[in-house]
Amino acid sequence: MTTNELIDCFFTDLKKYNPTNFKTLERSSLDDPNDPVVLKSFSSVITRAQIFREKHPEISQEEFNILYFKLKIDLIAAFFMELPDGSLDDLRAFQKELKHYVRKNPEKYKSIEKEAV
Repeated sequence: MTTNELIDCFFTDLKKYNPTNFKTLERSSLDDPNDPVVLKSFSSVITRAQIFREKHPEISQEEFNILYFKLKIDLIAAFFMELPDGSLDDLRAFQKELKHYVRKNPEKYKSIEKEAV
């Protein structure tokens, strides 16, 4: 599986699991480091990454590591480890990857809009 296929598979799983969280991750302004909705949405990414790993045993550990670092999930973890002093830039890094995915896949994203309404 290519890195782009892995990314697509991960984001597809993420949006299927919770379309509302997916929309929050993509649209949040990240102005308030204490917003519980935003914190919940970002913390769920770490959990979903581990579930994704378990759900897809065909993905090697090396491929998973590439996905984890390419999408900046490690920075989300770093943000939570450094609370209350975590940098929102760590969350923005993942959000940037997510927004890039949404821009590249507008047809898939339209289905999120319908599910999240």
